[in-house]
Amino acid sequence: MLKKYATDVLAIFETHAGGDRASKICRGLGFENSYKVDATGQSGGLWLLWRTSIGDVVVVEASDQFIHARIANGDEIVHVIAVYASPTVSRRSGLWDELRRVIGGLDGPVLVGGDFNTIVRVDERSGGNGCLSPDSLAFGEWINDFSLIDMGFRGNQFTSRRGKVVRHFVAKRLDRVFYCAHARLKWQEAVVTHLPFLSSDHAPLYIQLSPEIAGDPRRRPFRFEAAWLKHDGFQDLMKASWKGDLNTNVALRPSDTLLVREEDLIKALDVVLEQEEMIWFQKSREKWIPLGDRNTRFFHTSTVIRRQRNRIEMLKRSDGSWITDSAEMELLAREFSAFEIEAAVRGMGKYKTPGPDGYQPVFYQSCWDTVGTSVVRFVLDFFATGVLPPETNDVLLVLIPKVNKPVSITQFRPISLCNVLFKTITKVMVERLKLVISKLIGPAQASFIFGRLSTDNIVLVQEAVHSMRRKEGRKGWMLLKLDLEKAYDRIRWDFLEDTLTAVGLPEAWICWILRCVTGPAMNLLWNGEKTEAFTPSRGLRQGDPISPYLFVLCMERLCHLIEHSVEFWGMETDYPLTWGSKVVTHLFCR
Repeated sequence: MLKKYATDVLAIFETHAGGDRASKICRGLGFENSYKVDATGQSGGLWLLWRTSIGDVVVVEASDQFIHARIANGDEIVHVIAVYASPTVSRRSGLWDELRRVIGGLDGPVLVGGDFNTIVRVDERSGGNGCLSPDSLAFGEWINDFSLIDMGFRGNQFTSRRGKVVRHFVAKRLDRVFYCAHARLKWQEAVVTHLPFLSSDHAPLYIQLSPEIAGDPRRRPFRFEAAWLKHDGFQDLMKASWKGDLNTNVALRPSDTLLVREEDLIKALDVVLEQEEMIWFQKSREKWIPLGDRNTRFFHTSTVIRRQRNRIEMLKRSDGSWITDSAEMELLAREFSAFEIEAAVRGMGKYKTPGPDGYQPVFYQSCWDTVGTSVVRFVLDFFATGVLPPETNDVLLVLIPKVNKPVSITQFRPISLCNVLFKTITKVMVERLKLVISKLIGPAQASFIFGRLSTDNIVLVQEAVHSMRRKEGRKGWMLLKLDLEKAYDRIRWDFLEDTLTAVGLPEAWICWILRCVTGPAMNLLWNGEKTEAFTPSRGLRQGDPISPYLFVLCMERLCHLIEHSVEFWGMETDYPLTWGSKVVTHLFCR
């Protein structure tokens, strides 16, 4: 593994070794320098190994739960803290205070990583107790105290697992890497990869602070070719290979058979790795040429941001009456049917540009007899549990020029390419939402509302301008035009949640919408290649079927804020287009 994943610093935890045996193992790993905290009997043990090429390394402090090293390379100083939190809660509780003392006196970039033996969120665990322990809360407080940033990860969600049968199987994300804001700015492209499990019950973490990137055809996303459907043997091949649920995550739904099979494969892999080690020992005269990072880069940080929310009491109907009766939303609460799901799939354009999974709607439409049951089950499972499998709502972001020969980023329109399965979910919701949206949106908006035309408000504005020009007398009027630049991108998710609550949507619908809108990983598609992934903290995606409807709901709330301000300040803004006509205060034109 060290040959494939070249590294300058290596931390090993729970070594179960000490003394001469530990020194012999460290020398065999090929590192010139090491610092060891020996195991106590068969428990514990921390090793930190490094190559001389990284600079001068001084171990500042060490205990049975962490090693603090100071790395100096010229004028550049980096602090690395390798952590192995005790499995015993009583001993682990004192670790957070020790780390507070150590980190509190440091300046410059700081990296803190290792096995923390606890989690931060409930979704970082599969199986076992569904609540956070007081120790987890203390861990979260320590993170917040120093504003540490989780470097994120790519690969399997969990880094630790126990149990060989489903009823005893527990997987958690116990291992992670943090860095401070200074280090975050220094290594903006840093990536942490969860490598496959081997003989240990913990997965190794591979950290690249400055991963190199080069043009590589393997970085181009997979694309299903519609021409394959014309091949004589395609349908037979597809039916034969179609097994299990679409987008099933084996790590989240293990079975006894798969766990036993995985254990056998790990043992076989250990034998192969041992054979490979012997071959390289025999060829020790040859130099190992590192191949570098074969995968696409991924950058993700998760931060806790406290937002002050603007509250709203209620919304108005188009006739001016307030919406307060939740019974009007009962139509939305009906269970979704297989017919609605199939209609949503068949209603998509056949050759729409695919999302990260590479499949166009034509694949599902042409193979519905085979894949339809799995697609329906996938969608209904989401509406039943509110859980989206990882990467389902990830998108590829493409930049469409607004003008000829654009020269700045503002002259591009970002369009999100979503997976067909994700679009099926939101499209089914849109068809339901269309039934009630006209009752929720006032006359100031006309786009995306059944029975209204987006050109209606443009005509009204032209009439208003014409009427103002012909007006006589000393009293005049002013028309103010506002351009909502990057309007979709500026919608805050807390504002959206407040609006959906004020509208009176069922609680389940609010959860579904927020689950679909928040937390997607985005990869910019640049010259056909994916760049590093990032996670937005606000905005609606252009390309998601439900985004236009969520946007007009948020704009309706803006309408009410305008009306409230006008009433509060006593401003005269109601302009009659003609004698006796309905007055107009504001309009939205798309």
